[in-house]
Amino acid sequence: MTDTRPPAPASDFALYYDRALTQPTPYHSGGAYFAKARDRMDRTYEVIRPHVAGKTVLDIGASPFYLLYRALGGGAAHAHGVYFANDEHPLRACREIHSDKGPIALSHANAEVDGFPFADDSVDIVTACEILEHFDHFPVHFAREVRRVLKPGGLLAITVPNVAAIANIMKLIARRNIYYRYRSDHTGRHKHEYTMGQLHAFIDCLGMEVVQAGYMPSPTSDKFALRPAYRAIAAVPGLRAYSPVLYMLARQPDPKPASDLSLMPPALFDDARSIED
Repeated sequence: MTDTRPPAPASDFALYYDRALTQPTPYHSGGAYFAKARDRMDRTYEVIRPHVAGKTVLDIGASPFYLLYRALGGGAAHAHGVYFANDEHPLRACREIHSDKGPIALSHANAEVDGFPFADDSVDIVTACEILEHFDHFPVHFAREVRRVLKPGGLLAITVPNVAAIANIMKLIARRNIYYRYRSDHTGRHKHEYTMGQLHAFIDCLGMEVVQAGYMPSPTSDKFALRPAYRAIAAVPGLRAYSPVLYMLARQPDPKPASDLSLMPPALFDDARSIED
C-alpha cells in the first residue's frame, strides 16, 4: 500500500451560477468545510490525476465540488456531480455550475435507492469520497449503479474514515465515545466507518481489481493543530495504518463482472435478524 503524494497546488477555487462568472455560489476557497477538507480532496485528486485527461468524471456526493474542479483543471472532458443527501442543498435547483476550469453538471439523487443519471458504460471515473460511511444500509444499490455506468476498464476511487484511526483509539482509552452524536439531519451522521480489510471486501464484492490503496493523514476536521502529528504517523510504515482516512482506487474488469451483488460480504454484512424464532 502506498501513500498519496503531497497535495498539488491549485488556483483559487470558486464556482458560479453563470458562465460569465459574475454570480458566485456559496462554494469557494474561503468556505469553512473547504478549509477542513481541502487537504484530503487534494490528495484524492492526486490518486485519479494520471487518469482524468479527456475522461468523464462522476462524483457521487460531490459537495463542495472541488474534486470535479480539479479534474476539469487536469483536462477532464466532462464533470458531473450527484449530491445525495436529503437536505436543502444550496444548489439543489441548479443543473449546471461554472468555474474558470469549465462547467460542472449537477444532479440530486438518493444514492442508496435512486439510479445514477447516466447511461450504461458512459463514465470513465466514479469517485465516492466520504459518503459510504453515511449510508443507512450496505451499499448494494450503489454497487450496482457503479457497475452499470462505469465503462469496462473504468476506475472507482473511494475514500472513507478509518475506524482504526489513532484519534479513535485515544478516545476509547479516555473512555470517550467514537460514534457520532444524533443529529437533526440523520444523513450527516456516520453509520459505519471502515477498516482497510472491509474496504477490500467491498471492492471484492464489486468484482473489481485494486489498482492502489493506502492511507491519508487528512481528517475532515477543524483541529488543524493535530495535522502535523497525522502526517508524521502516515510517514512511518508501522504506524500509517492508524491514519484518519482510507483510500482505494479500483478498476472495472473488461468484460464487466457478472457476480451477484446481492451476495454481500460477511466482513460487512450480517443477515441475522433481531426477531426471535
